[in-house]
Amino acid sequence: MYLACYALWVGFVLVGAWLILQGRAAMFDLAVWLRWNPWAVDAIAQFAVVTLGLIWLVAILGTEYYLRQGVVKERLWRRAFRVFVIEAVLAGIFVGMQLLLV
Repeated sequence: MYLACYALWVGFVLVGAWLILQGRAAMFDLAVWLRWNPWAVDAIAQFAVVTLGLIWLVAILGTEYYLRQGVVKERLWRRAFRVFVIEAVLAGIFVGMQLLLV
């Protein structure tokens, strides 16, 4: 079960990295849609990468602990599904923002 736990974790980490890119693009599109000046748009994009990257770092550490405890408590699949749903909702928000703002 630990092998499955860490395989799931690696997958969630990779999806999280993709979410950072999508979040940055969504923030960039939002700043352009709001017609902010180019300096502000660039600052928003760079700030989004740093902020989302720090959130991602904390999230991958928390997710690893959460999944590992799921193995101990024999609830790995339920916990993995919860993490999947959270990432899917975030992906929907970021991609939806991009589609609405383009």
